[in-house]
Order: sequence, then structure tokens, then C-alpha cells
Amino acid sequence: MSDSTHFDLVIVGSGSGNSLVTPELESWRTAVVDRGVGSVGAFGGTCLNVGCIPTKMFVYAADVARTVADAGRFGIDATLDGVRWRDVRDRVFGRIDPISEGGRDYRVEADHTEAYLGQARFVGDRELEVEITRPGGHHEVGSLQRITGDQVVVATGSRPRVPD
Repeated sequence: MSDSTHFDLVIVGSGSGNSLVTPELESWRTAVVDRGVGSVGAFGGTCLNVGCIPTKMFVYAADVARTVADAGRFGIDATLDGVRWRDVRDRVFGRIDPISEGGRDYRVEADHTEAYLGQARFVGDRELEVEITRPGGHHEVGSLQRITGDQVVVATGSRPRVPD
């Protein structure tokens, strides 16, 4: 394991926590730690990748189909000839995936942030050990990195877990 690296701010989670790194904090040395969401380890949190946003996009497509199917009730002649679910899916994730990838790339490439793409756990007061589980960040997959921060924000979503 490497020696500890110190940051002004450590953020665990790339969903809402990722929005904390604003231009006002560009002078801060910041670490963003994220293990990713789903089987591909998508960056950006649950809401962006598999929660709120894709759900609303799928629901909207279903609403459009239902509106066409119910058009006759309003004196409008329209028919629903089918739904191409593969096309609906591709439209949804064709818009979301580039946002997720762009967010990850931005954090990896920004001068004032360091991305740790892996699983974090607290090992001390404001001290974390991160097992790097995904490529594309600043560290080799399989390595253990120890980081500390003056401030640590835990923004890991709706399933908190008490550390060991």
C-alpha cells in the first residue's frame, strides 16, 4: 500500500457529492472516490445511471404510447402500431452514458481533483483506504490507496452502512 495522500476535501460518491466541486473550490486539492453503479461501474451515482433519470425517460415513452392508444377518446384518430423497446432503451442510455463518461473523464483530467475509482472504507479519523477496482482513474486496478482529508463528505446514496 502507498503512503497516505492528503486532500483538502475528500468526497465519497459521484452522484450528488460530485456537484460539490464547484469553481469556488478549484484552489482546493480534492479527491473524488467512487466505486460506480451497476455492472459497468458507471460514474455519476444511482439517480443518473439507473434511478430517477432513466426511469423518468422510460415513463415518458410509456406515457406517449398510452396517449396515442387513448387518442380515440378525444376524437382523434391515431393508432399505436407497436413499441420498439430496444430503440427506447438505446435512446435513454444513449443520452445518459455520455454524461456519466464525461463526468468521470472530467474528474480524472481536472488539475484540482484526483479520482479514485474503487471501494472506500474508513480506517481512521478522516482517513480512508480505497481499493481500486476500475480502470480509467489515477491508480492501478487492484492497488490499495490510503487518503486523508481536512473535510470528508460521504455522499453514497440511500443505503448507508456503519463502518467496521
